Amino acid sequence: YKEPPADLPAIQRGNWFDIPQDDEVQGYLNRSQLAPVSGAAWQAARLSKAAYLYRDADSGWSVVVKYYGVKTGQQGPKHALREFKLTQLACSAWLVTPGYRAVEPLDVWADVLFLEYIDGLTLEDMISIRKSQPGVLIRCLEQTATLMANLHSNMVNVTEYAGFAHWIRKTRKIIHQLGKYGVLQDDPIIRNGLEKSIADWEERSWMDDFNPVPMHGDTTTSNFVFPKQGDVVAIDWERAGYSDPAFDLGRLAAEIAHSIDHNGGDMAEATAFIEYLVEMYCSSLKSGADTETLLERAKFYQASSSLRIARNGWVPREDRLRLVGQAFALLT
Repeated sequence: YKEPPADLPAIQRGNWFDIPQDDEVQGYLNRSQLAPVSGAAWQAARLSKAAYLYRDADSGWSVVVKYYGVKTGQQGPKHALREFKLTQLACSAWLVTPGYRAVEPLDVWADVLFLEYIDGLTLEDMISIRKSQPGVLIRCLEQTATLMANLHSNMVNVTEYAGFAHWIRKTRKIIHQLGKYGVLQDDPIIRNGLEKSIADWEERSWMDDFNPVPMHGDTTTSNFVFPKQGDVVAIDWERAGYSDPAFDLGRLAAEIAHSIDHNGGDMAEATAFIEYLVEMYCSSLKSGADTETLLERAKFYQASSSLRIARNGWVPREDRLRLVGQAFALLT
């Protein structure tokens, strides 16, 4: 699979560095004429282990490059093509209301995916500046809620989709990992309490009472971008599929709560913002939607997503324990 450009250890994430002339992706960009100007020299900035930003050093035109081989090895071409097709679908069919859209997929080559670069601030950024720029976060939450409601208002006729049993299995796996390697390693009482709560939820047959809709699948605060033009753009569609819209809503609620906690807030503040998000989301759904049971289902997914965040070793231990506590409260 294709190797990303060498990034010196001294170069911090996000800093530009020159790409060697023999870089394969640079050569492909010039051959394919993806860029409006054929650049003689390119620069790159590392966004993550597998994602880089390439820019033409002369014109400044930029493109996001995802190296799927780094993430999935020899399965890279299959996964790159899958995200390309899902993002195309999101652009052409799922999100067609002006002002609410998906990032544009530009090309796929072997295990490398090329995506439109969106110059703007993420929802995570908006949370971090909410105190210095009052009102900005409220506006962005409203836009995000409307985008998700537009996405979830697409009626689809599919026979294969992720039902509640799928999410139960994933949540049990997370709890097992927290007990074996994570913050619940020495706390069998909380672990057993979580497992009992999951078993109780599993008995609720109404958790499968939903019509499957297109779902983003990874509604984190970093996957909603607000460019200067005023649009909201959803990025990173690799986990998209068909399932319960409550999953997207619950995951985003968990991510907002964690982000506000991480950026100097508390659960009371987070709850107020989440309640506003939910209000805007429900008011943007098509009339006749059963929002009462949807919000009950979203509680489970908020709890599951909080446990998922608590699994991350780079999150401070105190924060991880607090996330587990929040999940336990939601489940019980």
